[in-house]
Amino acid sequence: MRMLLTIAGATGALGRAITIEALGRGLAVRALVRDPARLAPALRDRIAITVGDARDPATAARAVAGADLVLSCAGASVLPGLRGWRSYAGVDGPINRTLFAAAAAARVGRAIYVSVHHPPAMRGVGYVAAHERVVDYMRDGAMPWAVVRPTGFFSALGSFVELARRGAFPEIGDGRARTNPIADQDLAALCLDAALAAEPALEIAAGGPDVMTRRELAELAFAALGRPPRIRRIPTWLVRAGALALRPIHPRMSQFAGFMAALADHDAIAPVRGHRRLAEHFAAIARAV
Repeated sequence: MRMLLTIAGATGALGRAITIEALGRGLAVRALVRDPARLAPALRDRIAITVGDARDPATAARAVAGADLVLSCAGASVLPGLRGWRSYAGVDGPINRTLFAAAAAARVGRAIYVSVHHPPAMRGVGYVAAHERVVDYMRDGAMPWAVVRPTGFFSALGSFVELARRGAFPEIGDGRARTNPIADQDLAALCLDAALAAEPALEIAAGGPDVMTRRELAELAFAALGRPPRIRRIPTWLVRAGALALRPIHPRMSQFAGFMAALADHDAIAPVRGHRRLAEHFAAIARAV
């Protein structure tokens, strides 16, 4: 009988990559989703689907019943919209604590969570802190767990090409902070490796092969479009002031601004775990339009 993996977050780009990787390894997959229409059409007939809100204990219990593994890449998007106003902690915490509590009650073999790699100085930043609270919850539990920590993944950076297409690229700070994002497919493979590992507790920091400054990331987006770079610098103090002003009005947008300001001031470089190149991903986005 095939191992069963329950995935929360399967409608997102990373979740789709994880689902494809799991199916390719011979696992059965059950996706916990609010809207089945958002699942990739090619996957709908190949997986089981539980429809509902992961914050609801009964829904979470149905999603993990009989599962061998449960994996979550679910949470508030790092790119907020006007409608999603709740803080990152207000979304990520309830989803993942409820899901992992149900998994523990069902005696699922392992819980896997996609968190974020960051320097210690960013531990208190809202977006990072929300992820770390989930990790703390997992550490305090009794079931085996694994946490995968990407510096960032390609699908989250795809908007860089669209920003470059529109004209000048907004650069926060001096553009010198460095990072090495990882491809969604490489990250998905790493998540499945972690899921099937023998260690009862495991944390893996994950980056891609190219270490680049924030400025170089923007220049790469322009290069994919065959255009000279146009950069519009925004002082970090101005972004932080905006974050403070937004706090009572739109908590998530405020935390997003604070996160962007923190990224501009700190390197986030992880061990190389993937081989795909960001230039190829940007080029594919540029060709698709």
